[in-house]
Amino acid sequence: MALRRPLDRSVAAKENVGTIAAFPPVSTEPSLGYQIRYAYRIFVKALAEELAPYGVTTAQWSALRVLWREEGLSQVELAERMMVEKASLTAVLKAMADAGWIIRSRNSNDRRKVNIYLTASGRRLKAKILPLVGKMNKRATRRLSSGEVRQLHMLLARVMVNMQN
Repeated sequence: MALRRPLDRSVAAKENVGTIAAFPPVSTEPSLGYQIRYAYRIFVKALAEELAPYGVTTAQWSALRVLWREEGLSQVELAERMMVEKASLTAVLKAMADAGWIIRSRNSNDRRKVNIYLTASGRRLKAKILPLVGKMNKRATRRLSSGEVRQLHMLLARVMVNMQN
């Protein structure tokens, strides 16, 4: 059983790093995957709080980001670009259609496929919530130099390439 040391609150306060609750549980094994997952979960939680006033979930946000770049994708193509399972996208797309942000149209060349298009309302969301990207990135990197931010992007890109090969 791993021993856990309590964090001195005065140290956390001096370093302006937040409260004990903000720290991940102590791990006896250094794990890059654990740190990436924990950082991701914190990031997504903060993003969800920013998106809530617009009635957009983080899953819908991910779909919108892809569709703002390329409309007319099938559900399979959208799932591939989002790196999620096709089945997990079904409820997300239904909610987006119910909200009036997308329409699903049967593909005229292949009746088995349904293509997804943004509505005018879905396109208007871009101007409202895309600025959250800058806000979230600024928040996540506020104690990093511009060089460190560039290096972080480069290193994460290399990790992704390594894991895909």
